[in-house]
Amino acid sequence: MLLGGGLAGYIFYPFVNKINGNWVSTDQTMHLTSRGNIWELAIADYQQTKGFALVYTGAWEAAGVNKYDGKQVKLLAKIKKANFAKEEIKKLEKKSDLYTVFDQTEKELTLQYTEKGIKQIQSGANLNTVVHMTLENIHWEKAKEKLYLNSSYFSSERIEFTYKNGQ
Repeated sequence: MLLGGGLAGYIFYPFVNKINGNWVSTDQTMHLTSRGNIWELAIADYQQTKGFALVYTGAWEAAGVNKYDGKQVKLLAKIKKANFAKEEIKKLEKKSDLYTVFDQTEKELTLQYTEKGIKQIQSGANLNTVVHMTLENIHWEKAKEKLYLNSSYFSSERIEFTYKNGQ
């Protein structure tokens, strides 16, 4: 009875709390940050370009028990200005039909891809079909759990993430 109550409590525990925090793919190339129902999936040094991160961001939607779909997805490029010539940054800041300037600080330029820009990067423009996550190896200690990215866009195999909060 007690075990059943505990299991039911975990299943119905607010779904986004289960994956809150920082997760890193086992090959250390992808970083997932989840805060409440908002998430960000970053691919650092995209296509071996130092200082250029391709970033998917959006909101979580429950897709079942311990299953999460990314919705309201945007595709961003985060560019560390120190890694690029000033002329390159100035070119990127100019109006383009592939992206718009989303945010800019002294150290970083963030671009948001337009529908045309998204089509140049991936086969379809519907980003809401790209991010699907499954939480497995359920444990009260989050560090022992595994989060999997289930998307053929990124890999034919599921990509495993481990919990790395505070790192």
